[in-house]
Amino acid sequence: MLLYTKKIEEITYQDVIDFCEEKHRESIHLDYKREINNASLPKTMAAMANTWGGVIIIGVEDKDSTPELPVQGIAYKKGLRERINNIVLGRITPPIFPEVQICSDEKEENALIVIRVPQSDTTPHAIKDNTKVYIRTDTSNEPEELANVDRILWLTEKRKKSTELKESFYQSAKERSVVLCKRFKQDPRCIDTSFSIVPLYPFDILADYQELPNNILTKMQVSRWGVVQFPLPRNNSDCIFSPVQHGFCRLFQHSILGLLYDELNQYGFYYHKTKIRSKKDTEGGHDVFHLGHLLSRLDLFLASAIEFYAEIGYWGFLELKVSLDNIENVPFGNIPNETNLSLKTEEPFNNGSVDDSINLTETIMYQNLKKNYTESLFDIVKRVGWAAGLENVNTNDMQRYYDAYKNH
Repeated sequence: MLLYTKKIEEITYQDVIDFCEEKHRESIHLDYKREINNASLPKTMAAMANTWGGVIIIGVEDKDSTPELPVQGIAYKKGLRERINNIVLGRITPPIFPEVQICSDEKEENALIVIRVPQSDTTPHAIKDNTKVYIRTDTSNEPEELANVDRILWLTEKRKKSTELKESFYQSAKERSVVLCKRFKQDPRCIDTSFSIVPLYPFDILADYQELPNNILTKMQVSRWGVVQFPLPRNNSDCIFSPVQHGFCRLFQHSILGLLYDELNQYGFYYHKTKIRSKKDTEGGHDVFHLGHLLSRLDLFLASAIEFYAEIGYWGFLELKVSLDNIENVPFGNIPNETNLSLKTEEPFNNGSVDDSINLTETIMYQNLKKNYTESLFDIVKRVGWAAGLENVNTNDMQRYYDAYKNH
């Protein structure tokens, strides 16, 4: 699915040809158009922005919703990008801001246009003098339909129903982790750190709930920081696995990662909770919290989240949450500096956070998370460090530590 994830400015004419030759069918996320049509193009773009976002490819004739080969393209000439921009600004209210790439062949005779429309957080977007609101559907003969009154209210009210649904996912995951800890005879309070990521406005089902613990879980696994598979595979003897509404949850003890809880659901909700604190290596040592441990675990989580959304075909806005609980007076250790890249629990720590919890929430586009990955990762760790009383978390130290140990 290269056209969904590759940097827009790097997409080539051949990339689009290869994509079409794979016979991807039109869907809620994908539309082919033979020409730049001043009537149908704004309708499709507005509908995608009102729904999940998507990709439009101009210069491709479709037959039964699949590309007709060979791909013809359109005549390449100057001003194609400006023509697209004029349609966006002049025919869609409020305007949207898609990514546009004009791909020409080697002779600069033919072109294919790739338009990536993000899911919007300023809905509803209307066309025809602000009188028609469309949403995208999976129906091939009518891929756009007029939004009904309930859907327009949902869009107008900043997607209140989606926000309520999303909050129910968070609350249920927290409650389930406590239930499974008790079954596992573990103290729920010892799991101090949680990461969660979910579409900003969940509404439609993105995956088969029965596929989540099987094929999808396998395809989203990553390997780094000495962990061969993350999330861990299902076939683990110490795992308590439970199907739940919309997906599954599980809790297990792992030799490297310790006690952890995972949850996935068919709306694109991914939740991970575990203990990151460790004991200080001194007689009668107390708990300490290494930012380096947070960095490695968050990196595993985000890298697997990127694979998760690529697998289920979602690339709109995401809400990422990072929470640390029961941390009052727990000393924090900084990222190791250039002269010493190892994490040693006898090294200096601060006096600990004055708060009992740290909660960060960030909204980010899937493409931006993928494109600016380490920048986003380091920024979150740095913000946690500041909230925990560390004023001098150094990005260069973080990069050196990341490069030294990520692939070990």
